[in-house]
Amino acid sequence: MYYTLEEVEMESWKILEGGLDNVSGFSSYGVHCGIKKGKNDLAAILSDTPAAAAGVFTQNRVSAAPVLVTREHLLKERKLQLVVANSGVANACTGERGIEDARKVADLAARYFKVDHRLVAVASTGVIGEFLPLTKIEKGIEELSQLLPVKKSSREATKAIMTTDTFPKERALSFSWEGKTVHLGGIAKGSGMIKPNLATMLSFIVTDLGIDALVLDQVLKEAVNQSFNRVTVDGDTSTNDMVLILANGKSGVEVKKSNDPVFSIFREALFWLTQELARDLARDGEGATKFVEIIVRGARTKGEAQKGAFTVAESPLVKTALFGEDPNWGRIMAALGRSGIEMIPDKVSLEVNGITLVEGGMKAKGVEREEAQEAMKKKELKIIVDLGIGEGEFEVWTCDLSLEYVRINSHYS
Repeated sequence: MYYTLEEVEMESWKILEGGLDNVSGFSSYGVHCGIKKGKNDLAAILSDTPAAAAGVFTQNRVSAAPVLVTREHLLKERKLQLVVANSGVANACTGERGIEDARKVADLAARYFKVDHRLVAVASTGVIGEFLPLTKIEKGIEELSQLLPVKKSSREATKAIMTTDTFPKERALSFSWEGKTVHLGGIAKGSGMIKPNLATMLSFIVTDLGIDALVLDQVLKEAVNQSFNRVTVDGDTSTNDMVLILANGKSGVEVKKSNDPVFSIFREALFWLTQELARDLARDGEGATKFVEIIVRGARTKGEAQKGAFTVAESPLVKTALFGEDPNWGRIMAALGRSGIEMIPDKVSLEVNGITLVEGGMKAKGVEREEAQEAMKKKELKIIVDLGIGEGEFEVWTCDLSLEYVRINSHYS
């Protein structure tokens, strides 16, 4: 489920400004090391002590070198103390040299920050096929090691992992448990090449909860399925996707098993955090002018609702109609019809922002085109399709497809 602000308040969570900066025992910062022109391009996130850790990675069979190296470190240790991430160069499709370069970045970071190299995660995002400029990155790591943990800024770290993003994405919240306060903070980047599983995205989440690494792994996978795996911008899956979570226990609150009472509170808080970051990714889709929620309900199964929702969300004809503010509901019906799901056209209803456009598989009576067009002008659209044949429901977050998307992606390299 997606939590509204009112529901968050009912949960007695406290929404915080400042992303990662809120979480005890963690510090982060970003610097310009020279990969990009005049912008932050190298970030570090440091825990005072080794932290339980878990990760979810790209499902693309062409996995980038940092994905392979970080996955290897996590599988061996299930702990992390430091994350180093660069933007501008993806270090993907770079062969054995790319893997050695990723390992070298981990070793350099371990040396400058004085941590075990096996507790270092590395991440990259940017142009595929380019090698990491190691001399520049080493200089940046040295600078970051001199800043952290005394000077910290989640916002500067977030800026350092951005590529075509237009705004930094960071969220944080806290909750109380038996007189102690648990904090969660997260940052993310992603704008294009976004399609589950995950997206062209990096996301780093930290918490001062104490939690077993296996339990953390389980709940992260659940959270990703409820959030990042519901986002699609353009139907492409990146080589570098990575979501990491680190938990250092500094709050004094500890979860040992998934049936511990505090675990359910943490689980729901993590769901909210990842969902907010995921929705920000859709809002900031490359060239996007509209954020779009697509809900398919009344399907035979949840799986069929999911398939139908993603087919609509990824249809170029639907997405261009959204950009043009054209209430062309026929394109949505056509997308559903080719999705391969079971449906009875005469039972379908469809609405946009509360305006019913389709009833019984036909144009709704009494709705003028001008009224429908007015609904389409909103910056945030909610499209609800009811297939009327079952209980299956699924929600997807996407954006429109604009001329600006074409411009950005025709000159990316």
